[in-house]
Order: sequence, then C-alpha cells, then structure tokens
Amino acid sequence: MNARSVAALLVAAFTAPAVLASDTQIESAAQVLAQRWQGVYDTLEQPLYDERGLTPLAQAGNLRVRTIVTPVSLPWLGANVLYLEEFAHEDPESPRRQVLLRLASDSSSGTEAVRVRQYTLRDPARWRSLPEDREQLHALRLRDLESIPGCDLLLRREGEQFRGGTVGRSCIASSGDPASYVDYRLLVGGELYWYHKRVLRGADEELLQEIAGFDWFELHEARLFACRVRFPSAPGATAPPSLTIVNVHDQGGRARFTTPDGKGFELQLHSRDWPFDANRDALLLIVRELADAGATLASSWTQYDAEQIGVDVGAMDVRCGPIAPNRTAMAF
Repeated sequence: MNARSVAALLVAAFTAPAVLASDTQIESAAQVLAQRWQGVYDTLEQPLYDERGLTPLAQAGNLRVRTIVTPVSLPWLGANVLYLEEFAHEDPESPRRQVLLRLASDSSSGTEAVRVRQYTLRDPARWRSLPEDREQLHALRLRDLESIPGCDLLLRREGEQFRGGTVGRSCIASSGDPASYVDYRLLVGGELYWYHKRVLRGADEELLQEIAGFDWFELHEARLFACRVRFPSAPGATAPPSLTIVNVHDQGGRARFTTPDGKGFELQLHSRDWPFDANRDALLLIVRELADAGATLASSWTQYDAEQIGVDVGAMDVRCGPIAPNRTAMAF
C-alpha cells in the first residue's frame, strides 16, 4: 500500500446521530475541534488481525508512531484547516502520511456534528514545510490536492471529546483493491487520542485487516475506559433518558461533560497511580462538579481488575468499563 493510500485510509472516525441545534453551534464545534486536535501524539499502533499481509506491520509487530497536527491558513480551502503528518517514531524524515484536514459544519446528523474532509498531496515531499513556510502556503493550489469523499469522517462532540467515523462502505481500501473498504474510528480530545481501522471485503463483510492505535502510555501503564453517563427523565416526562459516553484512562485521566440542564461535571479515574495500600491495587472513580470549584460530588472504588466501576448520584448514573485493545473485546 503506498503512502497516498495510507493517507486516505487513516483519516476517519465513528459517529452517532443526534439533533442539530443550529448551524452556528456546529461551526463553533468545528473551531473547537480544530483547537483540540492540534498537537503532537505519541501512539503505539498494534496489528490485531491481518489475513493478507497488507502492510509491513503484519511482519514487524507493534509500531510506535508520532503524529503532528498543525493549523494552517488556507482560506480558499476552509475556515478551519489542519495539516497532519505521521511517521514512525524512529524515522521522522520519512513521513508515511501527509494530509490536509478541512473541518466544517454538517447539517445531516448529530448535535454539534463536524465533517472532516481529508486531502492528500500529489507531491508530498514538496510540502514538508507547509505549516511554517508562508511561500509554500501561498503557492499551494487545489490542483495540488486529491480527495476521496467516501473517506470523510463525521465527528460529534461529547464533552471535551470528539468521536466519529467513516459512514457506509464508500472508503475503498485502495485503487488496486476496489472490492474492499475501510471502516475507521477515531477519538480526539481531553487526554486521549486513539484510532481503530478495519479493512473488510465488500461482498461478504469478511474481515481482512484490523489495526488499533492508542496513546503510548495507554498500552504500557494505563487502561482505557468507556464511561456511560445516564441522566434519568424528569418525573412525568415522555422523553427517554439521555446518555453521554466519554473515554478516560485510569492513571489520573479526566473527562468533562455537560448535563442536559447545562451543568458541567468532570470524571477522574485512578488505579495504580493512587496511594492505596501497597499490597492491594484498587480502582477509584471520582465525580466533581465544576461550578463548585471542582469539589468532589461522589466517589467509589473497587478492585483493580474489576469489569465495571460506577456511582449513582440520583441526577446521573455513571458506569465505566475497560476497553481491551484486542479484536474480540473492542466495543467502540
């Protein structure tokens, strides 16, 4: 698979539909995502399954990857544009992916939904200094870019995090393999950055390849948890209970969310980083109310390897469970 194909494949994420409030709110979400996404990410890319040996990862095993995301000013392309460059940690001079990301409002789904269109570069080596070189930015034209609309990602905002994914089966695996498509999921925000890519055969949905990437510490020192926060309906209300899902790691990880009535809260998860009895590890969940100077609203603890930890404070019910980085246990 060439660098251009990889660039097209790896930009995507998973989504869930909701109801739009207004185009102004959506555009604000695009701006927030542009701010949250920029940065330097250190991840471990782990091959989970490979039937065909599509990439060297099938032979090389886990790969440490660096991803740099930088805002660039290209008004003719969009108001919120990012330049993403990705390379093996040991070989920064040989990028395996260079892509421009255009973040824009989307009117087809979700509360504060953002559609991300990815553009690969026809001559990647020419544009290595794009974020720092104004002359390069001025010289760049639409004819220098390529785009695959079927590989757009659709992200929705959940507290400080954005998550989403490719929609349908339109993101083909490569020009040489149009019968296979890519399903790609991404989470960006807070203290987390992870992705999960699957290549499937279009005719029968047979899994051909699966790769996951997590923050470097996630696979070595910490565990990633999915926390479901449910808000019960008011007495007499006909609307069903609402649900928010955030992800947080257990080494002091934090994730913020907002209740349906606009109040802000923060979850924090601790395990072996917390000063429990040295002979017994435990898992601690803390819920804080932001309006009260971050005062603890409730907390609970359980054994370190428990399948679930939760707390019920009446106005909300929080349940967190670990996401294991393997094909059978992933529940994104």
